[in-house]
Amino acid sequence: MELSYRTYGAGAPLIILHGLFGSSDNWHSMSRCWAANFQVFAIDQRNHGESPHMPGMNYNLLSLDLATFMDEHVAEPAFVVGHSMGGKVAMTFADQYPERVRALAVLDIGIKAYEARHRDILDCLRHLDLTDFQRRRELDTALSDHIQSAAVRQFLIKNVRRLDEGGFAWKFNHEAILVDYPKLVAEIPMQYPFEGPTLFLRGQYSDYIQDRDWPTLQNFFPDSELNTLEDCGHWLHAERPDEVCDIVGKSFKARL
Repeated sequence: MELSYRTYGAGAPLIILHGLFGSSDNWHSMSRCWAANFQVFAIDQRNHGESPHMPGMNYNLLSLDLATFMDEHVAEPAFVVGHSMGGKVAMTFADQYPERVRALAVLDIGIKAYEARHRDILDCLRHLDLTDFQRRRELDTALSDHIQSAAVRQFLIKNVRRLDEGGFAWKFNHEAILVDYPKLVAEIPMQYPFEGPTLFLRGQYSDYIQDRDWPTLQNFFPDSELNTLEDCGHWLHAERPDEVCDIVGKSFKARL
């Protein structure tokens, strides 16, 4: 698996793992911010962005993809940031390859199973033929039949490419995601506690990490802290980018 990636800056390696339906492109501003002190690798995970489309989407495969990427590009233990699905990949990787992780920052996700919160998006993937559209505005109107949030629609539209023959196509592999979506919302089967420093950062209006989840997270990440970012939800890095950059950057710099 040859993952597509972008790199910024110089110094100790910092790897960014985006969430479901995302890509490295969504992390350009954050990457530039952290590049002041680190060499940042913003990765397109399999079936997302410019990385290959292949059957199979589960956390063991995504963790193995990251290990293979580091074999090729990152010679030393890395600081790893993951949001949502990317956070679960980061925690799985820390469980399976703890010697390759210098510190973790997990953004608004826990290890537990989650309900299928992307039903509106999945309905679009099942029923919307992007080749029928010639303008992004038309696509936005069609998406609005399933997705009320303009911010979510714009996020999805950023993840389409225009076809030479006309119309659009998803950058992500919607077929693989549809097949394996239950595996992506399942609980991570952590085997051992990860002893390295870990920052959990949640949004005030998000319920992905609830107070009752914290004791379990501490059991598996004993050197951890939980911070709550005010006045934002699950997409905290998009809603409060300066604060996320500052909190994560300071946490990692303290470990250099």
